[in-house]
Amino acid sequence: MVEWLSVAQLSRVLEIPETTVRRHLNNFEEYFRSEQIGRGRKYHPDSVEILQRIALLYDSDRETIEIRKILSNEYAFEVEETIDYEPTIQPPAYDVSSKLDEFQQRQESFNKELLEQLEKQQKYIEELAESRDSAVQEIKQLTSPEEKRLERLNQIMAEHKVKRMLEKEAIELWNKKPEEDRLIRVGWFRREENKDKRELFIKDYIDEHFEVYLRKEFDI
Repeated sequence: MVEWLSVAQLSRVLEIPETTVRRHLNNFEEYFRSEQIGRGRKYHPDSVEILQRIALLYDSDRETIEIRKILSNEYAFEVEETIDYEPTIQPPAYDVSSKLDEFQQRQESFNKELLEQLEKQQKYIEELAESRDSAVQEIKQLTSPEEKRLERLNQIMAEHKVKRMLEKEAIELWNKKPEEDRLIRVGWFRREENKDKRELFIKDYIDEHFEVYLRKEFDI
């Protein structure tokens, strides 16, 4: 048996304040199936997906009029005339399975893009390691005096030290950012860290401060 949800339950499931849930239910009431049970009204479980869609549209700076137009296309239904009085407000059910398929396709596409980004990052790390090894080999093959070889080695080590220091600082700053800046929604009810955004933040932080920190390292 399907368990219908109260406003409070919808609020907990979606992690949205009750006042916001009630406003969405009132503004777009034609898209929700509900029943008056006891002293309160409860809503069909498919309300979760519709409320989540409305919240995402508002988050993307859509106006109520725009959202209503989008919902009319995504959750269109036909009203049938009936003689019997129905105490329950129940718009005809839409095809939930097709919506789930669409969501799954978007998730698979996201996973593919994430894998490609990870592969690019791995390639960058390998290229960095090759560059370091090449520099070490170059130092070994130098015919210049010992002092020059030592200076080159110290420069390389200092650069790596500065990069590690900046990366550590960037990660600490990233972790202090608000969750809305660090996390992305994955699925209906779960959020996880935006790894692409974190890596870009770290890279930009290192690029911005590298020269200053390197000068400090060499006391220039």
